[in-house]
Amino acid sequence: MRTTIAIDESLIDELMRLEPGATRSEAMRKAIEDYVRRKRIEEFMSLAGSGLVDMDWREAEEQELAKLEPHARKT
Repeated sequence: MRTTIAIDESLIDELMRLEPGATRSEAMRKAIEDYVRRKRIEEFMSLAGSGLVDMDWREAEEQELAKLEPHARKT
C-alpha cells in the first residue's frame, strides 16, 4: 500500500544509517514491525500478575516433565 506521510528528515537519516543497504521502504517497514512487536510484548508483560498469564514457566515445565517420567520408564 502506498502512503504519503511527513516524517522528520533527521529521523529518516538516522534510520537509514541504522539499516545500511536498505531502501527507505524496507527500513520503514522494519521500523514499524519492530515498534509493533515491542508494543505487543509490552501488552503481554502487562498481563503479569493478572492471573490471565502464568509468567512462571519453570513450574509448568517441571509439572510437564513429571507427567512424562512414567512414560519414559515404559520404553
